Amino acid sequence: MGLFFYLTIVVGFSLIYYGYVKKTERDIKMKELDLEAKKVELEMKRLEFRQDISESEEK
Repeated sequence: MGLFFYLTIVVGFSLIYYGYVKKTERDIKMKELDLEAKKVELEMKRLEFRQDISESEEK
């Protein structure tokens, strides 16, 4: 009974730790994707700004 109990506890903690690690990895990946999306939006705004400047210089 004692061995089975401790084995169950160890397996339970292992599963909890595995879930925690996967959750943090997923959170990090989501933050990386959000950062990449913001970089793309910033680059689009830069290109629009440059286009507006070049159009105003032509006039």
